[in-house]
Amino acid sequence: AIGMFYHFLDQPAVNLIAIEAAGKGVASGFSAATTALGKEGVLHGSKSILMQTHDGQVVEPHSVSAGLDYPGIGPQHAHLFKSGRGQYVSITDEESLDAGLELTRLEGIIPAIESAHALAYLQKMDLKETDTVVVCLSGRGDKDLDTYIKHFNF
Repeated sequence: AIGMFYHFLDQPAVNLIAIEAAGKGVASGFSAATTALGKEGVLHGSKSILMQTHDGQVVEPHSVSAGLDYPGIGPQHAHLFKSGRGQYVSITDEESLDAGLELTRLEGIIPAIESAHALAYLQKMDLKETDTVVVCLSGRGDKDLDTYIKHFNF
């Protein structure tokens, strides 16, 4: 998402919304919702926000999406979160899979599960007809077909 945000950083009228994986729920113990559960720390030489224990050990994240199954966020996202310039929202595995299936049924586009998280939040937004929304629909959903099939018992 940081690449999508770059050109809008100095445009305060543009809302920057990033979606993170809540897994089975933020409070479930099976989540990758870093901004909801993390605190400042250092991982791979970068100071950022990380899911960690009280003594700094990294907590095992969970997400149905391999691309979001990570215990931290990049330093740029940590800055946007801490400064309030970016809004960070958590979406569960269930919500993302449902949204991905809906796009597939309506448009014939199989989204990657990572992108399906953003689609799930889009459904929750209170939008007006005049609002403009840009969603980063990245990746290929065909790599996730086994996950969709298993989840929906196709």
